[in-house]
Amino acid sequence: MKNISFLFILITAFIFSCKDAPDVSIDHTIADSHQLISALMEDKAAVVSAHRGGSGIKGYPENALETLAYLYGQDIKIFEIDVIQTKDQQVMLLHDDFLERTTTGNGKIKDLTAEDLLKYNLKDDFGRVTEYKIPFLKDVLKWAKNKDAYLMIDFKRNVDYDKVINLVREYGVENQSILISYNVEQAKKLHQLAPEINLSVSARNMQELDWLLKTKIPTTKMIAFTGTRLSKDTLYERLNQLKIPAILGTLGNLDKRAAARGDHLYKDWAVLGIQIIATDRPIDAYNALKETHED
Repeated sequence: MKNISFLFILITAFIFSCKDAPDVSIDHTIADSHQLISALMEDKAAVVSAHRGGSGIKGYPENALETLAYLYGQDIKIFEIDVIQTKDQQVMLLHDDFLERTTTGNGKIKDLTAEDLLKYNLKDDFGRVTEYKIPFLKDVLKWAKNKDAYLMIDFKRNVDYDKVINLVREYGVENQSILISYNVEQAKKLHQLAPEINLSVSARNMQELDWLLKTKIPTTKMIAFTGTRLSKDTLYERLNQLKIPAILGTLGNLDKRAAARGDHLYKDWAVLGIQIIATDRPIDAYNALKETHED
């Protein structure tokens, strides 16, 4: 199955009016950002996005380039990553404002230079110290450039939008990048700065969706984050009508529910009209969706 292209599966498989069980993508090459959204809307497959670049994996820390590479080898192709800005204005991957949870260091990110951060090693989610270092965004972009990997970029506190966007353009991964916004004003600002790059927009209910539809952001540039709990069916139906892909964040309670009650729940959620499952259990979710495709 791995020789089947992701784009072929996406375009030929998904018809949202159907309630068939979802397929999962195995491999893909998307030519441009509009084609990514079009393919997601036309396929039966729900695809997996690894939250924080992949978490909950022994020996592989979140937001580590090595973790992205490991998951890519497991056929995960979409990665949500967190970017921070150092004291000397370098852009690196890390989620927290402080170092203690995910590294061998301590202190506030804003007080440290990139050189300072590189002195420390990353820890996995179980507290195990690894040999891996906090990566520069530029190195992650360079890694993704020649692969069919997609990066959903989450701006942490005080990160310069322009700096990140310029790096995305410098490495030519505009079509492989999705900029994450959490409100209408942030979405408008990001679209103004980078109209060629897709946006993840917050649409957890009809009101938030209506606010977005009143902006000048084309729906062809939107991927809708519908929250970390199930929304009303009418929201997914409306997004489907508008051909805006829907992301369900199973990270947190929904992931815990699947772990306790069975990974088949990922398939059950996907058929509601979800195109992207954003999860802290990327391999489990992927395997659950893959079983349907192979049946």
